[in-house]
Amino acid sequence: MPFSSAERPGNDTSADGAPAKRRRVSWDLLRVAFVALVLLFHGTYLARQWHPELVARPIVFPYQLGASLLLVVSGYFAAHSLRRGDVVRWWVGRMARMVPAFLVGVLGTSLFLRLCAPPGWYAPDLRDVLANLAMLWNWKPQTYTYVDAAYWTIPLQLLWFTAIFALWRWRRVHGDATARALWTVLLIEMFLLPIRLHLQSEAFRTLYDGFGLYRVHLFVAGIVVHLWSRRRVRGAHAVLLLGACTLAHLCQTRHVSWSVGLAVGIAAICLAALGPDWNRFLPGWAGRMLEWTAGITYAVYLVHQSIGYVVMRRLQDHGVGAWGQLLALGLLAIGLGWLLTVLVERPAHRAIMRGFDRLRPQS
Repeated sequence: MPFSSAERPGNDTSADGAPAKRRRVSWDLLRVAFVALVLLFHGTYLARQWHPELVARPIVFPYQLGASLLLVVSGYFAAHSLRRGDVVRWWVGRMARMVPAFLVGVLGTSLFLRLCAPPGWYAPDLRDVLANLAMLWNWKPQTYTYVDAAYWTIPLQLLWFTAIFALWRWRRVHGDATARALWTVLLIEMFLLPIRLHLQSEAFRTLYDGFGLYRVHLFVAGIVVHLWSRRRVRGAHAVLLLGACTLAHLCQTRHVSWSVGLAVGIAAICLAALGPDWNRFLPGWAGRMLEWTAGITYAVYLVHQSIGYVVMRRLQDHGVGAWGQLLALGLLAIGLGWLLTVLVERPAHRAIMRGFDRLRPQS
């Protein structure tokens, strides 16, 4: 999902090392809330869809919203930080944040599943591990199995970051051209969608899904919010673009409830981007807690689902009920996410950026 510390919403920082502004509680709150929606969807709904032997949940949240909204946030902060200077360093910083933690997450989750998965449950072999490290699922989902299904957002972000990097570096898309480019991306996505749905072409499906066109409207929405917040598009134009993004989501998912939820979430993102910080509504201790939690959400996203399902099943075997399983999922996600953040994500990012700066000193 999203969503590395390089674009940590509460931080207003850039991956290229530009000076940070004061943290905004509003972004921390949204980031934590959206990741909580991911855990809620996976823990209360998807868990029983995939593993019906798990006991019924006291609540069910059947809406795939969290990951989609995190992609919107990712698009916003990609555009927000890109304007600060060195585009090469910006791109390297994003790769340095996301890729090492992802690779370690794949290896750790695979090992856990091999050792702890209940009989009859999926346990990845070496081929699965290598395919996941190479992020091959979108290209050949019938061939390559997810070690953790939450990984679907990671290659999309890496591809979109790279596309932005290429456009910014070589074509210098600015001003009105940016809005035109966003409309072009949306129109291409929607023009190709009927072909994707009705043309029985594996080659076309591979390209459409592999390059993430089925969710590119979410990244576009985040960029639109940023442009609106910088007054680079007018309010009416921004609303029209965001409405087109929501319509694209409805056409792609064919879920009215998911699309309505997306629209509400985008509205909240707009309030955070265009309005004052929400810190006036929260005590200081709550802001500090949100800041800490927002800082580990990328790693939480990486390690919660497959490991969490196994833990819930093992707890059920020992008589733990649904509420206990959900509580364990949340605590496990936070604990493992914190470990992955402090042991891998942050140190790897620092080391890679130090090496980059030595090899490419600033002029």
